[in-house]
Amino acid sequence: MRLLRLLALVALILALTPTPAAAADIRSGQDITIGTTETIEDDLYAFGTNIAINGTIHGDLIAGGNNISVDGNVTGDVIAGGNSVVIRGQVGGSVRAAGNTVVVDGKIANDLVVGGNELTILGNGRVGRDVIVGATNATISGQIGRDLQAGGANVKIDSGVGGNVTANVERLQITDRGTVGGSLKYTSKNEAQIANAASVKGSVERQTPDNGRAPLFSGTAALVVEWLKGLIGLLILGILVVFFFPGFSRRAGEVLVHSPWLTLAVGALALIGLPILSIVFFAVGYLIGGWWIGFVVLALFVVVLALSIPVAAVGVGGAVLRSGSHSSSASWHCCSSRSSRSSAGS
Repeated sequence: MRLLRLLALVALILALTPTPAAAADIRSGQDITIGTTETIEDDLYAFGTNIAINGTIHGDLIAGGNNISVDGNVTGDVIAGGNSVVIRGQVGGSVRAAGNTVVVDGKIANDLVVGGNELTILGNGRVGRDVIVGATNATISGQIGRDLQAGGANVKIDSGVGGNVTANVERLQITDRGTVGGSLKYTSKNEAQIANAASVKGSVERQTPDNGRAPLFSGTAALVVEWLKGLIGLLILGILVVFFFPGFSRRAGEVLVHSPWLTLAVGALALIGLPILSIVFFAVGYLIGGWWIGFVVLALFVVVLALSIPVAAVGVGGAVLRSGSHSSSASWHCCSSRSSRSSAGS
């Protein structure tokens, strides 16, 4: 049984642990700039306020900051998150970006996946394969090689889409210069504005949005239901920890019963201290390195929080059982004494 638990634990750790890259160039700071003559023969991880890629990266670019611009050449993929993400250079792989504004005025060989407030593909923008976008406003003025899948409020197609268009929007517009090489299927409460000179080679199908069923709970009841859902999730995680470490869980439950106030103090310290500690590691690590330790502390906080529920149940349940057994034993001794006195009187 112990071997089975050990193997299951190892499998769980391997499944949840990401595989690190073989090598990487990691940079952080206020301003990070890759000059026009600079070449990085590796993946680049950049974290800063302003990130400007003007040179060449022979690998992937993973960037997080306020303003991110790629005017150079990235042979691999680009994964970026920030307030503003601008692609004016060339990307040999795919681009996955999240931000307030995302602008593409360069060439992306594979796919473009965007989530944010506004996406704009300008006239020089080229996407070799598919575009998947979830944004409030999306304007497509560049060429898309294959399919466009869009969700949001406003989508404007002002150029050529080589494949199909699937949209779930409030308003869809195809201008005189807009062309769709395949079919157009959209879900909207408004009729699409398709110009007379626009071209859709396939079929055009509109569906009205399904408002769905009204929620079963609202207001305070909805908050209680969501809290219960989170509690159940933590309980399941805690049960897994108890299964893998039964001895530790039993001992922790016994400590809870014998020293409740000490346990309460330690729990309160962990509840307040671990999140603060994770923030400190994030802040200090951002300046001198090692910011990822904050994630480790935060994960430890979640595990401790989840473990507290079943451990408390084990401790309280054990106390109740012991109390019940003591009561039963006392009752038996009392009945036996009464029976002995009755026999002696007879």
